[in-house]
Amino acid sequence: NGRPYSLYDKCVRRLYLTNLFHPVKLGLANMESLHSALGNPMDQPDVTVVHVAGTNGKGSTSLKIARALEAGGHKVGLFVSPHIASFRERMQINGELISEKEVEEYLPLIYEICETQKIPATFFEVTTALAFQYFAKNSVDAVVLETGLGGRLDATNVVQNPDLCVITSIGLEHTRILGDTVELIAMEKAGIIKKGSPVLVGPNVPHETIRNCAIEKESAGYYTCKDVLTDGKEEANEDVEGMICIDYDAENSRIARSA
Repeated sequence: NGRPYSLYDKCVRRLYLTNLFHPVKLGLANMESLHSALGNPMDQPDVTVVHVAGTNGKGSTSLKIARALEAGGHKVGLFVSPHIASFRERMQINGELISEKEVEEYLPLIYEICETQKIPATFFEVTTALAFQYFAKNSVDAVVLETGLGGRLDATNVVQNPDLCVITSIGLEHTRILGDTVELIAMEKAGIIKKGSPVLVGPNVPHETIRNCAIEKESAGYYTCKDVLTDGKEEANEDVEGMICIDYDAENSRIARSA
Protein backbone atom coordinates (compact mmCIF):
# COMPACT_ATOMS: atom_id res chain seq x y z
CA ASN A 1 0.00 0.00 0.00
CA GLY A 2 3.04 2.27 -0.18
CA ARG A 3 3.17 2.90 3.59
CA PRO A 4 6.75 2.98 4.88
CA TYR A 5 7.67 0.32 7.41
CA SER A 6 7.61 1.47 11.03
CA LEU A 7 10.36 0.47 13.45
CA TYR A 8 7.94 -2.11 14.86
CA ASP A 9 7.36 -3.56 11.38
CA LYS A 10 11.11 -3.78 10.77
CA CYS A 11 11.77 -5.48 14.12
CA VAL A 12 9.07 -8.10 13.62
CA ARG A 13 9.94 -8.72 9.96
CA ARG A 14 13.52 -9.40 11.02
CA LEU A 15 12.21 -11.83 13.62
CA TYR A 16 10.13 -13.72 11.06
CA LEU A 17 13.27 -14.20 8.96
CA THR A 18 15.34 -15.51 11.87
CA ASN A 19 14.90 -19.22 11.19
CA LEU A 20 16.20 -18.78 7.64
CA PHE A 21 19.62 -18.08 9.15
CA HIS A 22 19.36 -20.06 12.38
CA PRO A 23 17.47 -23.33 11.74
CA VAL A 24 15.59 -24.82 14.66
CA LYS A 25 17.84 -27.01 16.78
CA LEU A 26 16.37 -28.69 19.84
CA GLY A 27 18.16 -27.85 23.07
CA LEU A 28 18.27 -25.23 25.81
CA ALA A 29 21.79 -23.80 25.33
CA ASN A 30 20.68 -20.72 23.37
CA MET A 31 17.84 -19.93 25.74
CA GLU A 32 19.98 -20.46 28.84
CA SER A 33 22.47 -17.92 27.47
CA LEU A 34 19.72 -15.43 26.64
CA HIS A 35 17.99 -15.83 29.99
CA SER A 36 21.28 -15.36 31.83
CA ALA A 37 22.13 -12.24 29.80
CA LEU A 38 18.76 -10.76 30.79
CA GLY A 39 19.44 -11.46 34.48
CA ASN A 40 17.37 -14.65 34.79
CA PRO A 41 14.08 -12.74 35.22
CA MET A 42 11.93 -15.87 35.46
CA ASP A 43 13.91 -17.21 38.39
CA GLN A 44 13.40 -14.22 40.69
CA PRO A 45 11.92 -15.19 44.08
CA ASP A 46 9.26 -12.48 43.92
CA VAL A 47 7.71 -13.86 40.72
CA THR A 48 5.23 -16.76 40.83
CA VAL A 49 5.63 -18.93 37.74
CA VAL A 50 3.10 -21.45 36.44
CA HIS A 51 4.47 -23.59 33.58
CA VAL A 52 1.92 -25.32 31.33
CA ALA A 53 2.50 -28.16 28.84
CA GLY A 54 0.17 -30.62 27.12
CA THR A 55 -1.55 -31.42 23.85
CA ASN A 56 -5.21 -30.45 24.20
CA GLY A 57 -5.98 -27.01 25.58
CA LYS A 58 -2.69 -25.90 27.09
CA GLY A 59 -3.28 -22.43 25.62
CA SER A 60 -6.80 -22.03 26.94
CA THR A 61 -5.77 -23.51 30.29
CA SER A 62 -2.93 -20.99 30.50
CA LEU A 63 -5.34 -18.14 29.73
CA LYS A 64 -7.81 -19.30 32.38
CA ILE A 65 -5.10 -19.64 35.02
CA ALA A 66 -3.83 -16.16 34.18
CA ARG A 67 -7.32 -14.67 34.44
CA ALA A 68 -7.86 -16.37 37.81
CA LEU A 69 -4.59 -14.95 39.14
CA GLU A 70 -5.54 -11.53 37.82
CA ALA A 71 -8.91 -11.76 39.58
CA GLY A 72 -6.98 -12.52 42.75
CA GLY A 73 -5.20 -9.18 42.53
CA HIS A 74 -1.98 -10.22 40.80
CA LYS A 75 -0.19 -8.48 37.95
CA VAL A 76 0.06 -11.41 35.56
CA GLY A 77 2.21 -11.95 32.52
CA LEU A 78 0.89 -14.51 30.01
CA PHE A 79 3.01 -16.07 27.25
CA VAL A 80 1.21 -18.21 24.66
CA SER A 81 1.62 -19.31 21.04
CA PRO A 82 0.96 -19.21 18.21
CA HIS A 83 -0.69 -15.87 17.51
CA ILE A 84 -3.73 -15.48 15.25
CA ALA A 85 -3.77 -11.91 13.93
CA SER A 86 -0.93 -10.05 15.63
CA PHE A 87 2.49 -11.07 16.91
CA ARG A 88 1.74 -9.04 20.04
CA GLU A 89 -0.89 -11.59 21.10
CA ARG A 90 1.90 -13.89 22.28
CA MET A 91 2.66 -11.82 25.38
CA GLN A 92 0.33 -9.79 27.53
CA ILE A 93 -0.09 -8.44 31.04
CA ASN A 94 -3.52 -8.57 32.67
CA GLY A 95 -5.09 -9.01 29.24
CA GLU A 96 -3.30 -6.08 27.60
CA LEU A 97 -1.02 -7.00 24.70
CA ILE A 98 2.57 -5.83 24.59
CA SER A 99 2.63 -2.46 22.80
CA GLU A 100 4.40 -1.80 19.53
CA LYS A 101 6.59 0.72 21.37
CA GLU A 102 7.70 -1.94 23.87
CA VAL A 103 8.53 -4.35 21.05
CA GLU A 104 10.59 -1.55 19.44
CA GLU A 105 12.41 -1.01 22.74
CA TYR A 106 13.07 -4.58 23.88
CA LEU A 107 13.52 -6.60 20.68
CA PRO A 108 16.67 -4.75 19.49
CA LEU A 109 18.19 -5.49 22.90
CA ILE A 110 17.61 -9.22 22.35
CA TYR A 111 19.18 -8.96 18.87
CA GLU A 112 22.19 -7.13 20.34
CA ILE A 113 22.71 -9.85 22.95
CA CYS A 114 22.52 -12.53 20.26
CA GLU A 115 25.07 -10.70 18.12
CA THR A 116 27.57 -9.80 20.83
CA GLN A 117 27.43 -13.21 22.50
CA LYS A 118 27.11 -15.09 19.19
CA ILE A 119 23.90 -16.85 20.20
CA PRO A 120 22.20 -18.37 17.10
CA ALA A 121 18.74 -17.99 18.62
CA THR A 122 15.65 -19.12 16.72
CA PHE A 123 12.35 -17.29 16.22
CA PHE A 124 10.77 -18.91 19.27
CA GLU A 125 13.83 -18.40 21.47
CA VAL A 126 14.02 -14.69 20.62
CA THR A 127 10.25 -14.37 21.16
CA THR A 128 10.48 -16.13 24.53
CA ALA A 129 13.34 -13.86 25.60
CA LEU A 130 11.31 -10.83 24.54
CA ALA A 131 8.42 -11.97 26.71
CA PHE A 132 10.72 -12.50 29.69
CA GLN A 133 12.18 -9.00 29.29
CA TYR A 134 8.72 -7.47 28.87
CA PHE A 135 7.44 -9.14 32.04
CA ALA A 136 10.53 -8.13 34.04
CA LYS A 137 10.43 -4.49 32.92
CA ASN A 138 6.76 -4.27 33.92
CA SER A 139 7.36 -5.85 37.33
CA VAL A 140 4.76 -8.59 37.12
CA ASP A 141 4.37 -10.74 40.23
CA ALA A 142 3.02 -13.81 38.41
CA VAL A 143 3.75 -15.38 35.03
CA VAL A 144 1.93 -18.16 33.19
CA LEU A 145 4.09 -19.78 30.52
CA GLU A 146 2.72 -22.06 27.81
CA THR A 147 5.29 -24.34 26.19
CA GLY A 148 5.66 -24.08 22.44
CA LEU A 149 6.52 -27.67 21.54
CA GLY A 150 6.94 -30.59 23.92
CA GLY A 151 8.44 -29.47 27.19
CA ARG A 152 11.83 -30.95 28.01
CA LEU A 153 13.69 -29.02 25.29
CA ASP A 154 11.24 -26.14 24.88
CA ALA A 155 12.64 -22.61 25.22
CA THR A 156 10.34 -21.88 28.17
CA ASN A 157 11.93 -24.73 30.12
CA VAL A 158 14.87 -22.58 31.24
CA VAL A 159 12.71 -21.70 34.23
CA GLN A 160 14.42 -23.37 37.19
CA ASN A 161 11.92 -23.06 40.04
CA PRO A 162 8.32 -22.90 38.82
CA ASP A 163 5.76 -22.68 41.58
CA LEU A 164 3.51 -25.10 39.72
CA CYS A 165 3.86 -27.31 36.65
CA VAL A 166 0.66 -28.16 34.79
CA ILE A 167 0.26 -30.89 32.18
CA THR A 168 -3.04 -30.96 30.31
CA SER A 169 -4.39 -33.99 28.46
CA ILE A 170 -1.94 -35.59 26.03
CA GLY A 171 -2.44 -37.09 22.58
CA LEU A 172 -0.38 -37.92 19.51
CA GLU A 173 1.25 -34.81 18.01
CA HIS A 174 4.54 -33.90 16.32
CA THR A 175 5.43 -37.59 16.42
CA ARG A 176 8.60 -37.16 14.38
CA ILE A 177 9.98 -34.90 17.09
CA LEU A 178 8.32 -35.98 20.34
CA GLY A 179 7.85 -39.73 19.77
CA ASP A 180 5.27 -42.01 18.23
CA THR A 181 3.43 -43.13 21.37
CA VAL A 182 1.46 -41.18 23.96
CA GLU A 183 3.89 -42.43 26.62
CA LEU A 184 6.95 -41.07 24.80
CA ILE A 185 5.21 -37.76 24.21
CA ALA A 186 4.19 -37.64 27.87
CA MET A 187 7.82 -38.05 28.90
CA GLU A 188 8.74 -35.02 26.78
CA LYS A 189 5.90 -32.97 28.30
CA ALA A 190 6.91 -34.12 31.79
CA GLY A 191 10.31 -32.58 31.13
CA ILE A 192 8.95 -29.34 32.62
CA ILE A 193 8.63 -30.98 36.06
CA LYS A 194 11.24 -29.61 38.47
CA LYS A 195 12.62 -30.71 41.82
CA GLY A 196 10.57 -29.23 44.64
CA SER A 197 7.73 -28.06 42.39
CA PRO A 198 4.27 -29.67 42.49
CA VAL A 199 2.72 -30.96 39.27
CA LEU A 200 -0.97 -30.90 38.36
CA VAL A 201 -2.07 -33.22 35.56
CA GLY A 202 -5.21 -33.50 33.46
CA PRO A 203 -7.31 -36.67 33.38
CA ASN A 204 -6.41 -37.95 29.93
CA VAL A 205 -2.71 -38.66 30.33
CA PRO A 206 -0.62 -41.81 30.92
CA HIS A 207 -0.51 -41.26 34.68
CA GLU A 208 2.02 -43.96 35.44
CA THR A 209 4.53 -42.46 33.02
CA ILE A 210 4.17 -38.91 34.33
CA ARG A 211 4.00 -40.00 37.98
CA ASN A 212 7.28 -41.89 37.55
CA CYS A 213 8.85 -38.77 36.02
CA ALA A 214 7.61 -36.71 38.97
CA ILE A 215 9.11 -39.19 41.43
CA GLU A 216 12.41 -39.30 39.55
CA LYS A 217 12.63 -35.49 39.48
CA GLU A 218 11.65 -35.26 43.17
CA SER A 219 8.57 -33.17 42.52
CA ALA A 220 6.82 -31.68 45.55
CA GLY A 221 3.69 -33.67 44.72
CA TYR A 222 1.61 -35.23 41.96
CA TYR A 223 -1.97 -34.01 41.81
CA THR A 224 -5.07 -34.53 39.66
CA CYS A 225 -8.18 -32.34 39.65
CA LYS A 226 -9.95 -34.89 41.87
CA ASP A 227 -7.20 -34.45 44.47
CA VAL A 228 -7.75 -30.70 44.60
CA LEU A 229 -11.42 -30.00 43.90
CA THR A 230 -14.14 -31.11 46.29
CA ASP A 231 -17.13 -30.46 44.01
CA GLY A 232 -17.73 -34.18 43.49
CA LYS A 233 -17.90 -33.75 39.72
CA GLU A 234 -16.48 -36.35 37.37
CA GLU A 235 -14.41 -35.60 34.30
CA ALA A 236 -16.36 -34.22 31.34
CA ASN A 237 -16.34 -37.31 29.12
CA GLU A 238 -19.40 -38.46 27.20
CA ASP A 239 -20.15 -41.72 25.38
CA VAL A 240 -21.65 -40.90 21.98
CA GLU A 241 -22.53 -43.92 19.82
CA GLY A 242 -19.79 -45.99 21.36
CA MET A 243 -17.17 -43.26 21.12
CA ILE A 244 -15.79 -41.36 24.11
CA CYS A 245 -16.14 -37.63 23.45
CA ILE A 246 -14.21 -35.27 25.69
CA ASP A 247 -15.32 -31.72 26.47
CA TYR A 248 -11.85 -30.22 26.54
CA ASP A 249 -13.11 -26.75 27.44
CA ALA A 250 -14.80 -28.08 30.56
CA GLU A 251 -11.75 -30.21 31.28
CA ASN A 252 -9.39 -27.26 30.91
CA SER A 253 -11.59 -25.15 33.17
CA ARG A 254 -11.32 -27.80 35.88
CA ILE A 255 -7.55 -27.90 35.50
CA ALA A 256 -7.37 -24.10 35.76
CA ARG A 257 -9.60 -24.12 38.86
CA SER A 258 -7.43 -26.78 40.42
CA ALA A 259 -4.28 -24.77 39.72
